[in-house]
Amino acid sequence: MDQSSHLILHLTPKTEVEKGIPVISRGEGVHVFDSEGKKYIDLVAGVTRPVHLGYGNTELAQAIYDQLMELAYFTPLMFANEPAIKLAEVLSEITPGAINRFTFECGGSEAVESAMKLAKHYHYFKGDKGRYKVLSRKGAYHGVNGIGVRALGSVAPMRQMMEPLAPGSVFAESPYCYRCPYDLTYPDCDIVCARNIEHIIEFEGPELFSAVIGEPIQQGFGALAPPKEYWPIIREICDKFGILLIIDEVICGFGRTGKMFATEHFDVQPDIMTMAKGITSGYIPLGAVGVSDAVMEPIEVFNHLHTYGNHPVSCAAGLKTIEILQRENLVEASENLGKYFLEGLLELERHSIVGEIRGTGMWTAIDFTVDKKTRAPLPAEHLVNMTERAKKKGLIIKLAPVRQALEFAPALTIQQEEIDEAIKILGECISAEEKQMGL
Repeated sequence: MDQSSHLILHLTPKTEVEKGIPVISRGEGVHVFDSEGKKYIDLVAGVTRPVHLGYGNTELAQAIYDQLMELAYFTPLMFANEPAIKLAEVLSEITPGAINRFTFECGGSEAVESAMKLAKHYHYFKGDKGRYKVLSRKGAYHGVNGIGVRALGSVAPMRQMMEPLAPGSVFAESPYCYRCPYDLTYPDCDIVCARNIEHIIEFEGPELFSAVIGEPIQQGFGALAPPKEYWPIIREICDKFGILLIIDEVICGFGRTGKMFATEHFDVQPDIMTMAKGITSGYIPLGAVGVSDAVMEPIEVFNHLHTYGNHPVSCAAGLKTIEILQRENLVEASENLGKYFLEGLLELERHSIVGEIRGTGMWTAIDFTVDKKTRAPLPAEHLVNMTERAKKKGLIIKLAPVRQALEFAPALTIQQEEIDEAIKILGECISAEEKQMGL
C-alpha cells in the first residue's frame, strides 16, 4: 500500500506510507503472510496484542458464524440477549473476587470510557456529585476515547493535540524501577512511587477524586511490572479517601501474563475492571467492564448507550475464546513458555546496548541503553531501525509507546522452536545496529 490508497492508517506517518506499507493478507498459527507471499513470525499477536489463540482457529470462527445466523444483532437498551448473559456469568466466575456485574462494548478504549462513567455514576447516585478528577500515571495508556484520553500518560501527541480536554486529569509517577523517577533503588525506596500518590490526592483535594486507574502491568515502558507491594498500597490509599480503583486489564487479561488476569499477581481487589483484546483473540471487536455489587448498588440507571453494546456475536466469540483458553490450558502455557521466552531473551544481555530484560508470562520487553551504568536511554531511532531489520528478516516486533524498549507479546499458542527462531533474529538485529553505531 502507498500514498495512492484511499485508506487512512492509525499512528502511521506519511513518510512510512510513501515507502510502502505491507498488506497482510492471511494468518496461520503465529505466522502472517503479506500480499506478496512473504511469511512473518508475528511476535506481537497482531501488533496490538489481541490474538491469543493465534490465526486460523476454525472453532472460534465457526462459533462466530453460528451466532451470526442465530441472531446477528439486537439493542442493549431494554432488551438482553443470551450470549451476553452467558458471558457475564462466565466472567463472574473467573474475574477477581467481588467483580461480578458486566457490560460489553466494542473495544478497550470504550471499556475505559464506560468504566470512568460508572465510577462517576457511583459517586453521583450516592450524592457525592463533585468527584470529577481521575488519577493516572505518567507513561500510562488507557485508550483514545474522550474520557480515556484524559488518563493517557504516554503517546503524548494523542493527548496534547486534543487539548484542551475536560478538566480533572492528574498524573503520578510510574513504578519504573529501571529508571526510577525519584532516583531511588528498590527495595530501599519504601515504594515512594505508590506512597506519593496519597500526597498528590491530598494536594488536589480527596473529595474531588472519582477514581484511580492503572494497568496492573504497564505497556507504556514495555511489559513493566511494579514491585509486589505497589498495588496493595494504592488500594489502601483509595479506601482511605473513598476513591474507586479501576484496574485496566485490556492488555493483561485472558492469559497474557501467565494468569487469567494480571491482578492475580498482586493480591489486590479492583472496584472496576476493564477488559478487551484477548477476550475474543481479536477475531471480532469486544470490550468489557466488570464492577462489584458495591459499585452497582447505588446506581439507579446506567445513563449510557452504545449501538453495539452487549453485541450477541461478539459475546459469543468471547464465550468460545474463554472455553478454548481453559480447555487447552493456554494460561498455563503462557506462564511456562513465557519463562522459556524470558530465559532466551536474557542471553541477549551480552549486547552493549541491552539494558533491562523483563517480562511476565507471554509479555516481555528489552529496555535499551547507551550506558549500562547510567541507564541512559538509547535514542528511539535505533529501536526503529531494529524493528525494520526484523521485518526484513520476517519478524514483526514493536516499540513500546514511551519509545525506550522493544516489546514482545506473541500468541499464547507459540511453540519453543518459534521462540528460538524469533530470539535468533532479534540477536542478529541488535548486532547489526551495534555495528552500525560503531560498537
